[in-house]
Amino acid sequence: MLKSAYYCTLKRYKGLIKKRFSGYTHLFILPRTDNDYLYLGLLGERTHASDHYVCVYITRIPDDILNVIIEGEEKYFKERFEIIEQIPAEVSTLEKSKYLIRLKGKSKVFLSKEIILIYKKEESTSKQRIYELVSKLNLQMEEPSILPLAALQA
Repeated sequence: MLKSAYYCTLKRYKGLIKKRFSGYTHLFILPRTDNDYLYLGLLGERTHASDHYVCVYITRIPDDILNVIIEGEEKYFKERFEIIEQIPAEVSTLEKSKYLIRLKGKSKVFLSKEIILIYKKEESTSKQRIYELVSKLNLQMEEPSILPLAALQA
């Protein structure tokens, strides 16, 4: 069954009066089974292995409310929340708590066609579930520059 894999960003700002851009929170909404998705926040890349990323579990999203959740994020966070990429994908379970997501479209973020998602029970706590995302990624790190209107019309 074809589903979608999402890469989203949430802009972070510092300052009470004059807000300055301070970076992004990288978010993934990835299919886990044919019936649900995992909403994950990126914590960082592992130092001992390249292309292995640590993510924190935010929530599980059933298929039937996925669009409502995404609309809710856009409404609550307004222009700070942005879906950077939505790519068709197929998901299969390799073994318990290990999933293979095969991308069916071209991606600027996911540089490899496969994503392996592994639940790391030994690194998780009762308050925080940890997943490892294995894929070559090209993440958006800097705030997009705002071009003058004349440059856009040229």
